[in-house]
Amino acid sequence: MVKPSRRHLLTGFVATALWPRRALAQTRAQREVLVFYYGWYGTRVRSGADIHWLNPDPARERIEDAPNYPVGGPYDSLDPAIIDRQMAQMKAAGITGLIASWWRQNDRTDQQFPLLLKAAEAHGLKVCSYVEQAESAEKVADDVLYLHRQYGQHPALLKLDGKPVIMLFDRLMQVIGLNGWVKARRLIDQQVPNAISFVGTANTLKEISARKSAFDGLHIYSMQFETADHHWIPSLWRPAFYRDWVKAQAGAKVTTATILPGFDDRLQKDRTGRRPTVKREDGGPFRRQWKAAIAAKPDWILIVSFNEWHEASQIEPSTAFGMRELQTVKDMSAQFRH
Repeated sequence: MVKPSRRHLLTGFVATALWPRRALAQTRAQREVLVFYYGWYGTRVRSGADIHWLNPDPARERIEDAPNYPVGGPYDSLDPAIIDRQMAQMKAAGITGLIASWWRQNDRTDQQFPLLLKAAEAHGLKVCSYVEQAESAEKVADDVLYLHRQYGQHPALLKLDGKPVIMLFDRLMQVIGLNGWVKARRLIDQQVPNAISFVGTANTLKEISARKSAFDGLHIYSMQFETADHHWIPSLWRPAFYRDWVKAQAGAKVTTATILPGFDDRLQKDRTGRRPTVKREDGGPFRRQWKAAIAAKPDWILIVSFNEWHEASQIEPSTAFGMRELQTVKDMSAQFRH
């Protein structure tokens, strides 16, 4: 046996020391531009009632509980032609996938989910479910296992670390807490071990620290509080917020940054407390959020939202703003992904 030289030992030591970093770099999540999507809308013509369109008035282009009006008027989320149009708009804007609101088994969002998967596959987009309801750890586990059984093998599913992604809204943490989620994940893993990647919610840097080990990734949805609270010094707030937010996620399998074109939910009569608004102005604030998010170098940029008309966060074409926000997404997503 040839005795290794000091040089060989040093080279081997350096290679071993660098291996985890190289492996990490090789397995970083692919860059994605994902948009939150809502499939709960219905019309009298197709569904027998105006669902999530309160007293629509086509003549005046007005919906009682929405500040803006969609181009073409209210639509039905179970109409394949509508879904196809929306997918085409996303694809043209450089969006790579959608985070589809999912409420419960056999409701409208569940009925729509296979239609989304079929259309997404046709347009080369990815889909993940956004689980919004939580009654108990056991019910969360049951819903997740249902989603995995029903749709887990579909080729259009968004994947992280080779596994389909399920994202979880903050209501889950509000209802069952971190310990409840740990219990739910344990119940899930007992049935389908290590088969799903989970991206949870965090609203503060402290929550990122507390929750990071329990999820594969984290995200913030309610960006209206951040953007409204700091509107008077946006040029200072934006870069610092996104830099710190992405940095705090270091070590997760995916890092995320969320952007918001506008927000106004004051027409929702059941909501109380502080209701911040985020003005779109000339579209400039949205574009500047994009730039700050890109500079922070996340793996995924998340857009709130494609079509949350109640909260006026939509980028779907409206009579007020036309295609402006979709054009911004097209311009900025190209910069982010290349």
